[in-house]
This record gives sequence, C-alpha cells and structure tokens, in this order.
Amino acid sequence: MSVTTQPSPPAAPPRWVWALVLGIGAAVFLPVLRVGFLADDFVYIARFRELPWAAWPRLFFHDWSDGVWGSTLKELRPFAALSLMIDGRLWGGHVIGYRLVNLTLHLAAVALVVQLAWTYAGRRAAAAVIAGLVFALHPAHVEAVTWITGRPDLLGSIAALAFVLTGERFSSEGGRGSGLLALGAFFVGVFTKEFCLTIPLLLALRWILLDRHAGAAAWRRRGALLLGAIVVVAIYAVARRLAFGSDPTTGFFGWNDAPAWQRQAGYWGWLAPILPFTTGATWTATPPMGVLRGLWILVAAVVTGALGFAAVRRAAWGNAIFFGGLWWFATTLGLFVAVYFSPRHLYLPTAGIALGLGLALAGGRVRHGLAALVLLWCTAAHVAALQPWRTAGRISTEVLAALDADLAGGDPTTVALVSVPETFGPVLLWAWSSPQALGAPFLRHPVPTERILERVVNYVRSDRWLPDRRPVETVRAANSAAAVYVDPAGRVHHRRLSRAELQIYGDKLAALVAQGLNPDNLADWLKACALP
Repeated sequence: MSVTTQPSPPAAPPRWVWALVLGIGAAVFLPVLRVGFLADDFVYIARFRELPWAAWPRLFFHDWSDGVWGSTLKELRPFAALSLMIDGRLWGGHVIGYRLVNLTLHLAAVALVVQLAWTYAGRRAAAAVIAGLVFALHPAHVEAVTWITGRPDLLGSIAALAFVLTGERFSSEGGRGSGLLALGAFFVGVFTKEFCLTIPLLLALRWILLDRHAGAAAWRRRGALLLGAIVVVAIYAVARRLAFGSDPTTGFFGWNDAPAWQRQAGYWGWLAPILPFTTGATWTATPPMGVLRGLWILVAAVVTGALGFAAVRRAAWGNAIFFGGLWWFATTLGLFVAVYFSPRHLYLPTAGIALGLGLALAGGRVRHGLAALVLLWCTAAHVAALQPWRTAGRISTEVLAALDADLAGGDPTTVALVSVPETFGPVLLWAWSSPQALGAPFLRHPVPTERILERVVNYVRSDRWLPDRRPVETVRAANSAAAVYVDPAGRVHHRRLSRAELQIYGDKLAALVAQGLNPDNLADWLKACALP
C-alpha cells in the first residue's frame, strides 16, 4: 500500500471533535478562573494598564519590562504587551477577565493542534481527538494558562502553530492570502517570544525529509514563504540590535553548564509527567551532567535515525517521529540558555508531543488503549499541578481583601506592613510584586509606594530596599498601620495597628536597624506586627 506524507487538503474535523476536545479543555481550567493575581502579574498589569497607546510602537525596539526590576530583560514582547494593555483597560482589577482571556488563548492553541493533527493524519478523527486532548490536559500547561504572566507563551505558540498550518496550506493550495497570513503569524510570533524563530526551519525540515517529492510549483511556493520568513527574522534582528546592541553569547547553548542540564532534566520530568506529583517544580537531585548529556545524545540519535529511516522509506509514521521527537529537541534547545526553569516553557514543545502521539496512536484498539492510558495519566497530573496554583491564588486574594478592609479606616499616613511569602510550593506568590500589588487596580484603597514595608524579596528592587524604604522613618511618620502575615500553612493573619502600637513596634524596628537589619529579622518583625 502506498502512503504519502503530504498533508491532506485542509478541512475541518467533525463538530463533535471540536465539542469534545474544547469542552474538556475549558472544563479542566474552570477551577482557576477566580484564582488571584500572582507575582509578576501585578507588575505587568500595573505597567501596561497605564501605558499610553502612543507608547506601544516603542516596544518593538525596547525591553517590554522597562527595567522595572533594575535590569534589562532583553525581551521584545510588543504583542504580549498589547494584549495586556487591552486587558488592563477592560478588566481593571477583576482577575476573572484576564483568566478568561488566557483560557480563550489556550483553547485557540488546542484548536490549532486539533486541526494540524486532522490534516497530517489524513482526516482521521481519532488523531485529532488524541492530539487535542493530550495538549489540552498536559500538566505543564497549568502555569502558562493559570498565570497571567504566561501570556507570551500562549500568544507565541498560537502564532507558531498558525504559521505551520497556514504554511502547509500555502504549500499545497497556494493563494496569496494563506502566504500572507502565515508570514503575519510568524511576525507576531517572533515579536511575542523568541522560540518562534525556529519554526520556519522546522517546517522546511519536514518538507525536505518527509515531503520532498512535492511538485515544482509547491517548492516555488515554499521557497517564497521561507524567503519571507528570512525577511521577518532580519527585521527582528535589526530591532533587537537597536534595542540591546550586540548580544554575544558564550558556549554552545549551555553544553558545558551543569545547571542548564539540570533544567533540561526538569523539563523531561514534566514530559513524563512525573514532577507534577511532587512538591517541587524540579528534581531535588539529578544525575551528573555527563549522564544527562549522554542520555540526551542517545535519544537525539535514536530520533534522528528513525526520522532518517522514515524519510528513506517514505513511511507514514515519519510525521509522528518528526513532531514527537525532532520538534521537541528543536523547541527545547533554546532552553539551555534560559537561566531559570519554568514549566510554561514547555507549552510549544508539548504541541509537538501531542501531535506525535495523536498520529502514532490513532489506529487500532491497542493504540487507542495506549492513548487512553496517556490521557488518564495527563489528567491526573493536571489535577495535581493545578492544586498549588489554586491555593496560591486563594492566599493572594485573601491578602488583598484583608489589606483593603484594614486600610478602609486609615488616613493618608497609614502604612502597609506586608509579610507574604515569595513562593507557595512551586508557585511564585508575591515575589517581586511590590509596590504594584498594593496599588491600583488591585486595591480599592491603594497605598503610596513610600507607605509600604514588605519582605525584601517581594520588592521589585530588592537590592535597594533599605535606601528606598527608609523603614524607621516610614513607621514613625504613620498614624496607623495595616499589617498582614501569611503563615507557612497559607493562613492569612491581619490587623490594624494604632499609633501607640505602631510606636512600640517602631522602637523595635529601630533597634533592629541599629543591630543590622536583614531579610530574616525584618520578616520576623513584620510577622509580629500582624499577629495579635
């Protein structure tokens, strides 16, 4: 029987496929729609809610964080910023609006995965359902969807998947509209998150390895599309050079960097998925770098060999290897130079995993049984991964409500004394969130930045906490205080302090400063202020 790796002409799956996959994809995130703002959410929402529309074009040539944390992030994110500018004006301090937008974007990405699986599998509903559900339920997506700050990962992945889908359509059918839509998606993608830069190369490799016998007309269209993608990359490179100057890197993608390999082990743990069932986001201990590097090379060699064999034999399962293997390696390669670990970085890589599984497990009862086991495993891991986000969001909401209640009876001199953990389990809670978290639109009674004393790690410029905050002077100038403390179990304690009480605690703070104030004794002092 002859087979072809040429995608079938694009056509929509049956309505029941959409209803099933998108319905489940929406249902599993309903429990977090009212989860409170967390960590970076406060900073980005406060920044872009107030950013004038006329300032938006500048973000094509400027770090989108504007150095709020004291350093340049070297990130060009104008389209993610635009979405938050719109959100901030629409929703203000109502968290459910932002979360509905994130969920809608997630469902759009799920829909693209469904359509791609349907296309590459030759209009097989089973492939579309399996791929769509794996992507909708994968536990690594909890962070990207639940955390408002995960917006760039959602938008960038949508753009990347849209480029692949419309690029395949342009290759097979032509039409200027499809080509322009593909390039438009790619432009949005690279100016949303850098991982999109690899997608045209991946699509070109699929064509060369698995669909090289397309006609001359198809290859002319492909060449035009890839040339357009090169132009977009050149535009991005110029914009990045104007924004950050020369940006040399050292080493080969962290090849000799042990922490980089430990992060890679963490990403593989979420692929399994194993880590969602643990108390941390990464392994507590990992094998030596040499072992990890050897395993990486071995798996990469197996994938390369299988893909080469499929290319020579023109086997139908080549696309499953391509997306389930090569896509993963290509889209996680850049994570070697990302200096921090975050499960949301797997949002685009797992799209390939989902497509690979959908294509591999679409036929026969045995394969359908394996698919069911994979989906059950992902569902259980998704539920486990969701729990700490629900708890952290509940804590954040309770803290804001407590502060608002105690600030309601204050005067312009009232000071906020805030001791909220920077993390709760694997979730960033209030790390680097202040002073924005205590301002508009999050509080009905916003606190001026000079009237806030928080844990050092929660201040956006923690290296400048003492000179910026001037704690003794701040306390002594206040007539009252609203104090809040979150204990290790996640319980919120709060109370309002009178001027007389505040004077007593102010003297204790002055003594600490004289002895040498540090993050630990400051946290103890803030805790004492909030407890009766």
